[in-house]
Amino acid sequence: MTEWLKGLTVDTPFPPRRAVVYRTTLVLCTVVSTALSIIDTVPDAWGDYLPAVNALGAVLLTVLGLDYVLRLLIARLGRAEDESALGAMWRYAISPYGVFDFLAVVPFLVGQAFNLPHDVETLFGILRFLKLARYSPALETLGVVVLHELRPLTAALFIMLLLAISASTLLYFAERSVNPGFISVPNAMWWAIVTLSTVGYGDVTPITAVGKMLGSVVAVMGLCMFALPASILATGFAEEMRRQNFVSTWHLVAKVPFFTRLQANQIAEIAGLLKLSRAIKGEVLMREGDTGECMYFIVNGQVEVKGKGGTFILKNGDFFGEIALVERCRRTATVKALTRLQLLILDARDFHKFVAHDHALLEMIGETARQRMAMDHIVPEVPDHKPSGPELGP
Repeated sequence: MTEWLKGLTVDTPFPPRRAVVYRTTLVLCTVVSTALSIIDTVPDAWGDYLPAVNALGAVLLTVLGLDYVLRLLIARLGRAEDESALGAMWRYAISPYGVFDFLAVVPFLVGQAFNLPHDVETLFGILRFLKLARYSPALETLGVVVLHELRPLTAALFIMLLLAISASTLLYFAERSVNPGFISVPNAMWWAIVTLSTVGYGDVTPITAVGKMLGSVVAVMGLCMFALPASILATGFAEEMRRQNFVSTWHLVAKVPFFTRLQANQIAEIAGLLKLSRAIKGEVLMREGDTGECMYFIVNGQVEVKGKGGTFILKNGDFFGEIALVERCRRTATVKALTRLQLLILDARDFHKFVAHDHALLEMIGETARQRMAMDHIVPEVPDHKPSGPELGP
C-alpha cells in the first residue's frame, strides 16, 4: 500500500499510469480553481450560478487539501531511519513545494473558519497557481541559473538604476521650468524608467530641444541596457542545461566496465559522442541475430530483454549492447521498449574513430571485452537487484 501511494506522486518524466492520472487531476483542479478566483473579482460574474460555483470550488479545494495530506503522509512513510515522523513531515512542509501546497489550501480554510475578508480568499486562490511549479522543471532550472548568475545580475541592476537616476536628473534640469512632468527628480524618474524600458507610454515627454536630445540618448541606451540581463540569463540557462546533460551522460558512461579505467577527460570525450534518441512503447530496439553496431544507455523508461539466459527488465541508468563497440558479432538477445524511452546511442564507428589514435586504450578495452565474451553466460551490467540474463553486448 505504501509503494502504491508513493507511486501516485512520482514526478519522473515517464511515471506510471496512476501517477499520470493523479497529476492530470491535480493540474486541472489547480487551473480551474485559480480561474474561478480570478473571475470572481468581476462584479456579479456568476449571477444565478453562484451556488453551483461555490460547490465546485469546495470540491476542488477538497481534492487539493487531500493532496497536501497525502504528501505529508508520504513524507512520514519515506523518512530516514534516524528521522522522526514529525521531522520528516516538517521537512516537507518547509520545502518550496510544501509551501506552495500549503498556500493552495490552508490559508483558504483559515479564512473560512475565522470569517476573514473575501480578499484573503481571492489572494490565496490566485496564489494557488504556484502549485503547478512542481510540474515545471524549467522553473527549477531558472532558479538555479538566477542563483548562479546573481552577481552579474546585481551588477546589471545597479547600472540600470544608475542610468535611471542620471537620466531623470539631467531631464529635471533641462525641463523643470517649462514642463510640469519634470517638476521634480522623482517625477522625471517615471519618464526615465519608461524610456529605458522601451515602453514609451508618452504621458510625459520632453518639449525642449535639449530635453529631446537627451531623451533620444536615453532611449538608445535603454535598447542596449535591457539586453544585458536578458543575455546573462540566456547564457546561464544554456550553460546549466549543458552541465546537467553532461553530468547525467558522464555517469552513464562511467558505469560501463570498459570505461571504468579511463580518465575523466576520456570519459567526457566519449560522452560527447552520444546521440539522443527516443522510442515508443512496444518498439523493438534490437533483435537476436542482428549484427551489433552500437550500444545503448537508458535515460528514462524500461526495456524488456529476452535471450537464452531468460527475460528481465532494464531501467533508468542501465545499458546494453556494449560488446558491439569492439566486436562485430551477432546479438544474443531481443530488446523491446516497455514504455516510452529516452536513449543515448554510442555508434561503434564513432567509438573506433575516438580510440584509433590510442592503441593502449583500444587494447585495454579489447581485453575487457574478450574476458566478458569468454564467460559461458555474460551478465549485463545492471543493478544487483535485477536477475541475471544473457549477454547483451553484441
